[in-house]
Amino acid sequence: MGLAITEEHQALAAVVRSFAADQRVRSGARAALDADAPAVPETWKRIGDLGWLSLHLSEQAGGSGFGLPELAVVVDELGHAITPGPLLATATASAVLSATGGDSLHEFVTRLGNGSAVAGLGLTAGLTRDDDGAYSGELTVLAGRWADVLLLAAGDDLLMAPTTDAAVDVVPVKGLDPSLGLAKVSVTGLVPADGHVLAGALGPAVAVFRTLAAAEAAGGARGCLDLALEYARVREQFGRSIGSFQAVKHHLADMLVAVELATALAWDAARGAATPAEAELAAAAAAGLAMRSYQECAQKAVQIFGGIGFTWEHDAHLHLRRAAALRAVVAALGSAEDDVYEATHAGVRRQFAVELPEEADTYRAEARAFLDRYRAAPEEERRALLVSSGYLVPHWAEPFGRGAGAIEQLVLEEELAGIEMPSLGIGGWVLLTLTQTADQEQVERWITPSLLGELQWCQLFSEPDAGSDAAAVRTRAERVEGGWRVTGQKVWTSNAQDCNRGLATVRTDPEAPGVEIRPLREITGNALFNEVFFDDVFVPDADIVGEPGGGWKVARATLGNERVTIGGGSPERLSAFELTDLALRHGALDAESRRAIARLLVEAQAMRVINLRQATRAVTGAGPSAEGNVTKLLSAEHAQRVSELALRLCGTAAIIGDEPEIAVEYLFDRCLTIAGGTSEITRNVIAERILGLPRDPLVR
Repeated sequence: MGLAITEEHQALAAVVRSFAADQRVRSGARAALDADAPAVPETWKRIGDLGWLSLHLSEQAGGSGFGLPELAVVVDELGHAITPGPLLATATASAVLSATGGDSLHEFVTRLGNGSAVAGLGLTAGLTRDDDGAYSGELTVLAGRWADVLLLAAGDDLLMAPTTDAAVDVVPVKGLDPSLGLAKVSVTGLVPADGHVLAGALGPAVAVFRTLAAAEAAGGARGCLDLALEYARVREQFGRSIGSFQAVKHHLADMLVAVELATALAWDAARGAATPAEAELAAAAAAGLAMRSYQECAQKAVQIFGGIGFTWEHDAHLHLRRAAALRAVVAALGSAEDDVYEATHAGVRRQFAVELPEEADTYRAEARAFLDRYRAAPEEERRALLVSSGYLVPHWAEPFGRGAGAIEQLVLEEELAGIEMPSLGIGGWVLLTLTQTADQEQVERWITPSLLGELQWCQLFSEPDAGSDAAAVRTRAERVEGGWRVTGQKVWTSNAQDCNRGLATVRTDPEAPGVEIRPLREITGNALFNEVFFDDVFVPDADIVGEPGGGWKVARATLGNERVTIGGGSPERLSAFELTDLALRHGALDAESRRAIARLLVEAQAMRVINLRQATRAVTGAGPSAEGNVTKLLSAEHAQRVSELALRLCGTAAIIGDEPEIAVEYLFDRCLTIAGGTSEITRNVIAERILGLPRDPLVR
């Protein structure tokens, strides 16, 4: 769940993890709370000796010639262990000085890169320049307690000043988290040396610092999750593991979601961008969300630990301190949410792409040749071309699909973007299940006609007394000559009124003429769902999928296909990017609304990055992670948050009929956390299948 995806990054992360464990770096964060804490954490020199402080620096500057992504992997893993010391400040300073400073600063960059010098970072407003060119003012400086040199904001510029300068007074403070080495710095009449004023460098410095702080926060949030998860597995209350309690499971599932969001955005910000504006947007999005995620995870961890987590001896409060302190330091730079809003409003968008290997060119040429044939064909023949070529469902196995791997699928996503693909709807989940579980005669009879649109399928699973418990069905099937008689009721069946086929789960145990479909009118006034009643319906043996008694296997396959499809993302009915125009239309664009919109813009960006990380894993052959399993939960709840804010921004216009689409969207979105498995069930699934927590022993 860390930042590392590629094999090289995973190897680097493993080395840092091993170092953090061997050196017991978390104990250094605790030691910083003591009055006689060491001047510089003991691990600092070792980190410098390992070359991690110079990973992002050029070889000419004594570095390894890599970049910010590698440094972020290190920061992420050290954040997981609550590593004390001046890492964030020194690494940010060396990156900025290397990029914007001249040759006169080469020696400083080298010393910062090998750990022989420490930088203090003060990027908040506080200094003013008099008519003689001297600077004065006060700032709070990160790592100022240990600093040899200070990098201080002055308008849009940065000043570099040795702490030995008589114009500089550094007063260390203890504060909430002494392991960050904060200090109050007073500057009186500082005249910077030649080359020590970096013009226009504040913006890039803030972007780098936000990126690295987001990486640390993502690692810290993951550290909170790991600590709480380990405890939940072994701590027993009322005769069973507390990890089997649903409330605890949901806390931990929410922590996992928060970790995934923070990790995705920190990873994205570290990757760099095509333009400075895009880089600053990515860094602001990462910092704002990751800081919040870390603090929420730290608070939840203390809650899960209970009384033991409130003791001085336990390490939970070290994360609680670091999360709050780091968030405050980042917030002092200015509102990340305001910056996200302003950049987005100005038209800046984060562009996403996966670097594809050479074999993608072959798939691209094939797709373009197909497009020529497709566009030349009469319109009524085009769907048949999509089916026969396998391009309608390329990820399916042949003969219906192309058995396309991740690389080909990503190519097709680009090349076929201009084609209006026929939607199989829920039938897509059902049909893929049939290709995996039906016999050959059934496959030949059903699949191609369905792909051509001649057969329409619905999924007949949910029942009035079953809901999300797909195993609790009561619709029964009794054996008769040549087949089965089915009696019972299904409910919440989407689009049943438009279908002529359905895949149903039934009980063949007897303990356990016709089909009636009754539309269910929803709270929107529309009728997408249905009740379906079976009254002695005859189903021939030829239409039974799988063996009697083996239906749960088929059902699980369908549910799995559904979750993968939903998790892959679906077009938004109402986008967070539409909220600004809505607010302007109704005069509701105050500071609070802008930040609320920004939070949803960041969340939307994070979900896209989660899908990007999933695609990157597939292309590079990296192992699976939790990304795909959290997207259904995220997308459903995100959509609700968007429509809820839209309703608020509209004010009375939404309730008197002036914005009917917004009102309908608000009502419709309530189903998203119910349909396809409720969010509560999804959280249980995340907790049990991903985090490995036990099922409730009371559930049979």
